Amino acid sequence: MPRGRPGAPRSVTIGDVAREAGVSRATASRALNDSDLVTPETKRVVQEAVERTGFVMNARGRALATGRAETVGVLVTEPLDELFDDPTYGRVLRGVAEGLTGSGFLPVIIQASSESERALALRSFGRRSVDAVVHLTPYRGSDLLESLAGTGLPVVLCGQLVDSPYDGVFSTVYSDDVRGARLAAERVLADGRERVAVVLGPADNPATVDRRRGYAEVLGARLDEALVVHTGWDTSAGHAATARLLEAHPDIDAILAGSDRIAVGSLAALHAAGRRVPEDVAVVGFDGHAIAETSEPPLTTVAQPLVEEGHVAARLALDMIGGAAPRTEVLEMSLVSRASA
Repeated sequence: MPRGRPGAPRSVTIGDVAREAGVSRATASRALNDSDLVTPETKRVVQEAVERTGFVMNARGRALATGRAETVGVLVTEPLDELFDDPTYGRVLRGVAEGLTGSGFLPVIIQASSESERALALRSFGRRSVDAVVHLTPYRGSDLLESLAGTGLPVVLCGQLVDSPYDGVFSTVYSDDVRGARLAAERVLADGRERVAVVLGPADNPATVDRRRGYAEVLGARLDEALVVHTGWDTSAGHAATARLLEAHPDIDAILAGSDRIAVGSLAALHAAGRRVPEDVAVVGFDGHAIAETSEPPLTTVAQPLVEEGHVAARLALDMIGGAAPRTEVLEMSLVSRASA
């Protein structure tokens, strides 16, 4: 019996497997990690030794053998309350987790909303605590992006960076916000709406920039700058912004909302002001979240393939871990018609 604490058996080691198989420790390790340097016959012999001895390779031992941590860091620069309040992140995270299933890699959420958290994350990346990074909110902090580029890790950005200097450095996956916004604007114009208000998220957010661009491409001269408002992404922000718009511009007959949560806030403000939806004011949201189905009335919205975006991000990360070059994948949006427009 292997030596250890008196009366307690010691765990089986790679050395025990090597002796049982009649090979060196190095050969046993290579066989367990499916190295091309080991013949199929030797791999079979080692695997049979594993089964006879009951050996289980722990994560640290495997990491030392392969040079990999077998984790993919999911980097978030939003505060955690926003991460859990906004269903967008949850759906992308779900997609990443599903995309890594069966790969042997685990997703690990890494919070980096403060300077100290970013510094800690970068130190961790420098120690190769993860094998790749999926960055959910790449618009925050170009210094962080620059530092990520310096780590040499495979990095996937979930979201478009306009005029990005990182083409060929990072992989990118994003939904076509410009196309999605055009679909929303085309819908309200097809309904004959003339006074179209636009309620968007923060002005420095790339999604906001692209959605505004898409609206403008369709609305043209109808896009009155006095009817364009930037606010937060949530319901209360949408309610407050819409209430202000209605007070200053009571002739509004359509609202293009930059998120479904904004749109639901707009619906509440319209109801409080005695406006009927869609008879008096049409409302179109953006994202395709479950809240759009349960609102009153159910919300016409532009649906993003958010879970698919997570799937693609995971695939891009795994491909880069395997040595593939960075690349960009753009996903399509679709308009889901319901009762609000």
